[in-house]
Amino acid sequence: MIIFIVSKCKDTKKIESLKLEIEIIEFFYYLCTCMTMHIDNIKALAQSAHNNPDERERLFSAILGGEGKDAYYAAWALTHLPTSDNIYINMYRARLTDFAIATPDTSMRRLALALLERLEWTVDDIRTDLLDFCLEHMMLPSEPYGIKALCIKLAYQQCRHYPELKAELRNALLLLEPSELGAGVKHTRKKTLERL
Repeated sequence: MIIFIVSKCKDTKKIESLKLEIEIIEFFYYLCTCMTMHIDNIKALAQSAHNNPDERERLFSAILGGEGKDAYYAAWALTHLPTSDNIYINMYRARLTDFAIATPDTSMRRLALALLERLEWTVDDIRTDLLDFCLEHMMLPSEPYGIKALCIKLAYQQCRHYPELKAELRNALLLLEPSELGAGVKHTRKKTLERL
C-alpha cells in the first residue's frame, strides 16, 4: 500500500519522507525479528547470571521493573539457573511473590511462579495471599494449564505443614474434573492427591 502511494505521488519531498518512513518501519521490523531469543541464547544468559552476581541482579531488576520482552527474557533465563542458585532466587522470594500475584501478563505470571516453585517452602515462608491466589487460580477455567499446575504445586508446598490446609487443598483438587484438565495438570493433580 505504501509503495503504491509513493509511486503515484508527484511531490519529491513527500516521496523522500515516505521512503524514510518505510526504511524506519523495515528497520524496526528487522530489529524485532533479530531480537527474538532462542533457547541457546537463554541458556547462555542463565550461565552468565550463574557466574556473575551483577548479571543476576540485572535480570531480577528487569523482571521486577516492568513488563515487555526484556522482563520476559530475564525471567525465562532465570528459570534456567542451576538449582544451586536457588539461594539467589530465594533472596527475591517476597518481591517475586508480589509480582506473580499482581501481574496481568500470564506468561510473566507463569515464569514468576516457576521460579517460586523451585524454592523450599517452610512453615515460616507461607504467604496467605499467595496461598489464596493459588487456590483460586488453580480452579479458574480461563487460567492456562501451566499456571494451574504451578498453583497446585505451590499450594501443596504451603499446605503440607498443616492438616487443616491439606484437607482444604484435597477438597479443592477433588472438585477439579480430570476430564476438563490438560495432561500436565491432570498429572500434577493426581501426584498431589497421592501426597495428601
